[in-house]
Amino acid sequence: MKRILITLALSTLMAGAAYAEDTLARIKAAGKITVATEAAFKPFEYVEDGKITGFGSELLAEFAKDLGVEVEQLDLPFQGILSGLAAKQYDLVATSVTPNAERAKAYAFSRPFAAIDNNVVVLSDNDTIKQLSDLNGLLIGTQLGSSTDAVARQMNDELKTGGGSGFSDLRLFQSYPDTAFNLSSGQVDAIVVPNITAAEFMKTTPDAFKVTFSYGKPAYLSWVTRPEDKTLLEAVNATITRLVKSGKIAEMQKKWVGLESATPEEGYLPDNAVQLKQ
Repeated sequence: MKRILITLALSTLMAGAAYAEDTLARIKAAGKITVATEAAFKPFEYVEDGKITGFGSELLAEFAKDLGVEVEQLDLPFQGILSGLAAKQYDLVATSVTPNAERAKAYAFSRPFAAIDNNVVVLSDNDTIKQLSDLNGLLIGTQLGSSTDAVARQMNDELKTGGGSGFSDLRLFQSYPDTAFNLSSGQVDAIVVPNITAAEFMKTTPDAFKVTFSYGKPAYLSWVTRPEDKTLLEAVNATITRLVKSGKIAEMQKKWVGLESATPEEGYLPDNAVQLKQ
């Protein structure tokens, strides 16, 4: 009896390990992948006529075609999207995420499919903010938990290190459109957003906003898996690499974003990335 119980216990552990390591096989067997998206980052992910569309939707369709599966897509707030992945509420985060040092400690990132710059945006009639030092003592806004959240904090630290007072406050909002609303209503003096978001604001509301300067290095955009889901990550990378080699990614970038950007196969991860240690 003791030997039987030990055998059963080992079988259960092996089955659990197989399940954890072979998410891709489970997805293919089920014929469906469940992904999480924050559809508030135009032109990559946004809602139009009740449907999620954009660059990411076209990329997701290519990935689903390569796997031969259907897609169940959840539209969720960005702030909890990675923790939901860790809790196995879905298989993949198919939304634009920057592999910064904090995130890379816990999650695995695909090959980037685009890169963006960090822009400081002000009202079009504001001629007092032209460089980083002009942000001392001002109210600054950005999206909570976004790549520019970390960038704004870095800007504030740099101001203080340089002997300035830093921001009077950093106000964090649920989405990038919320930052534009609060800038236009005078709740903040400037906002830190990706360049493509800034371009969308200026396209949607002509003459209301302007980019006053850019800060830091370009940020890459990737999809995210759990670190143990190596075969799923490899499948995502295979689709992106296929599209890069065929020139399709460049076509998609020009179609949706209006310009081409880098999609490096390596060197895009911070040194502390968990997937570099596996």
